[in-house]
Amino acid sequence: MTKTSSTLLAALVLAGAASGAMAQSFMTDKAEVEKLLTGATFKGVYLRTQSAYTLEFGSDGTLTDTTGAKARWWVDDEARYCREWLDGKLKGNIGCMNVEREDGRISLYAAGQKVVEGTVSGK
Repeated sequence: MTKTSSTLLAALVLAGAASGAMAQSFMTDKAEVEKLLTGATFKGVYLRTQSAYTLEFGSDGTLTDTTGAKARWWVDDEARYCREWLDGKLKGNIGCMNVEREDGRISLYAAGQKVVEGTVSGK
């Protein structure tokens, strides 16, 4: 192995170790996620556009976003927040996101990428 390739290999190993150290700690208890979201209002930032983002989680399974679009929401067996948009530009879109709670902040992850972060209030 050349010096250059061993240096590259060492850099890759260190990068892998660093990314593992920064792994997300998603919530894993379905009942805990349901309790957190039911009847709550999430206010935060949609990270792709850096725009303000609000979700209102009805205790009856209804969901409304910043634009007024309506959806139904639930928590699946993997403790992910799921929703199906019933109208608006995302009508018919179904997806589930992992939930991370840390230091009073909530983050939502789609396919391992943080897409929204903010706080949950009201009940």
